[in-house]
Amino acid sequence: MGPLVTMSFAEPTEVREFPHGRLELFDLHGSAVGRFVLEPGWHWAEDVAPLTGASSCQQRHVGYVLTGNLQVMMDEGTHGVIKAGEMLHIEPGHDARTLGRDTVTLIDFSDVATYAVDTATLRAAR
Repeated sequence: MGPLVTMSFAEPTEVREFPHGRLELFDLHGSAVGRFVLEPGWHWAEDVAPLTGASSCQQRHVGYVLTGNLQVMMDEGTHGVIKAGEMLHIEPGHDARTLGRDTVTLIDFSDVATYAVDTATLRAAR
């Protein structure tokens, strides 16, 4: 692959579906950029935790919210709401849910290749 790589958001490399949402993965020259589409009623603890076997999300997120409002609750107790038009940086150890009637769409530039994957599967792959 050359020094310039482009991709279209119309053609994800992989789509991971879970209740109330999905993650569209884009393999951008070895870095997994993600577009999350989280429907009203989506809650990490209910919709993704059962897929991972983890008690909280252990993924780091760095991104931009295109639509909707996302409530984030950190394991250590802090919490906040990230709104459309805002950037985010969320460290591992959190839960999240959509707020209101709007779908949350966000672009995540951190490497989300392991999002919504069973933690036992990840340990076995290492």
